[in-house]
Order: sequence, then C-alpha cells, then structure tokens
Amino acid sequence: MSQHQHQHQNQQSRGIQLMIIGSLLLPLMDASAKAMGETYPAALIVLARFVFQSLFLLPVVWKSLHIPRGLELRLHFWRAVSICFGTLTFFYAIQVMPLADALAIFFVMPLLVTLLAPWVLGEKYGWRRLVAVVIGLMGALIIIQPGRELFGWRAFVPLATALGFAFYLLFTRQLARSGVGGGVSPLAMQFYSGVFGAIIILIVIVLTQPLQIEVFQWQWPELWQWRQLLLVGFFAAVSHSILTQSFKHADASILAPFQYIELISAALIGWVWFGDIPRSSTWLGAAILIASGLYIWHRERLHQSH
Repeated sequence: MSQHQHQHQNQQSRGIQLMIIGSLLLPLMDASAKAMGETYPAALIVLARFVFQSLFLLPVVWKSLHIPRGLELRLHFWRAVSICFGTLTFFYAIQVMPLADALAIFFVMPLLVTLLAPWVLGEKYGWRRLVAVVIGLMGALIIIQPGRELFGWRAFVPLATALGFAFYLLFTRQLARSGVGGGVSPLAMQFYSGVFGAIIILIVIVLTQPLQIEVFQWQWPELWQWRQLLLVGFFAAVSHSILTQSFKHADASILAPFQYIELISAALIGWVWFGDIPRSSTWLGAAILIASGLYIWHRERLHQSH
C-alpha cells in the first residue's frame, strides 16, 4: 500500500469514527428536551436550541462570517424554515412518545430525499430505488401501526419531521453545489441555520400568542428548565460539529450507513433515562427502514462510480 493510499484510508477511518461519536451523542440533545416532558412548550425548546447552539458556535466561526445575499440568503432562509419545522415536530413527538420510536419513524428521511431529489435538484433514480422507498415506507407503517391507538395520530408527527429534514438536506446540497458565498464552511452553515432558525421561530411564537396555541405559548423557564435548555443547545452544537467534521475526512457515501447507530444510542438512552423499551414492531419496522436506506445508499454509490 502506497503512502497516499495509507493516508486516504486513515482519513476515512477518522471520518467513520467521528460519525459514530456524533451519532451516539446526538440523541442526548433529544433526551435533554424530552426530560422536560410536556411542562415546557416545544416551540420554546426549539428557540433555545437555536439560540444556544449559535452562541456556542460563534467563537469558532465568527472570523469566517459574512452577510448572505441573493441566492445564498434565500437558501439559508429555506434551510432554516425546514430545520425549524423538523425540529419543532420532533421535539413535540418525543414529548408524547418514546425517543427510539420517534427516531425509528424519522429514518424514513433518506427515502423522502430520494423521492424529492428529482423535483428539487433535478436528480434521477431508477425503479429499484423507487421499490426500496415503497418497502421502507411499509417499515414506517409497521412502527406507526395506524389501526392501533398506542400513540394515535401523534405517531405520524415524526413523518413530518422526516419531511422537514429531507428538505433541509436538499437545500443544503443546493447551497453546496451553487458555490455562492465563496464556499461557506459546514460549521458556518450550521451557525447560519441557528441564527435564521431562531429568528423564524421567534416570529412565529410572537404572532401565535393571541391564538393561545399550547405548543407556542410563551412561558418563562424555571431554573431546572434553563439547565435543560442549555444542555439541548450544547449537545446540538457539539454533536452537529462532530458530524460536520466527519464529512471533512470521508465522503457522505462512506459515512451514510453509520448514521443508523443513532437509533441504538436513542434506544439505550430512552431505556436508561426514561425506562422506555422499544416494542418488537419498532425493531422490525426500523430494520426494514434501515435495509431500504442502505439499499438506496448502495445504488447511489454504484451510480456515482459509473
């Protein structure tokens, strides 16, 4: 093996290690939010997540910041709208259902990216990937079990989360490919998401106050809730920064399968912290979803190699 090949292999190994660490840490952000139960409105948890995440990242990225304009500004805005919607629906979902169940349903997201890519990015896919998407959606339905009232209609909320994050990823791809902003660094993009996200959710919270919608109702945090909100922002900044760094060392096509480790971490944290043990149907549905996601990843790698 040449020195160049050895260095390349080391870089890929480093990227995989960082992806695993980030995926293991990410559910700690969700658990910190879930620990507040339904005592604190989900929209305010989202606001705190974006504000504190941005504050934690500011010392790292401030030298590379600029004022976005034109296409870059529009893409940052739509990325922020997407992640706002996705984060809000997920934080609401984990208030009313176990973390592992919500995350398992959320893993329909890569399938939605595949479905939406032709319309948003002009990408094409064949019938094999379409079949994999359909099978994956069947896996999600096994977890949700529409005919049962274990979680009721709320079990569909993580599907909305998946849709929000699918658009977030597609807009991120578009921003990376457009080359606007002089090649914005991944950490800076994360910072902009936090700032734009905080502004958007704050405007929504203010405008919905007269309607007295529980999810958006303003409530000043108690001391223990301040602690949890800080933890949400801290784990968001740390885990996403680690995940961002992983992509500097290895291609997304190499790292994609390792994101599913997040489900194992979520199940363990849910069991230790909240006493939630995932049902057998959750594991079965998650296995089908993951298999579909891995097959789509495999087809994308084959397509890129040609």
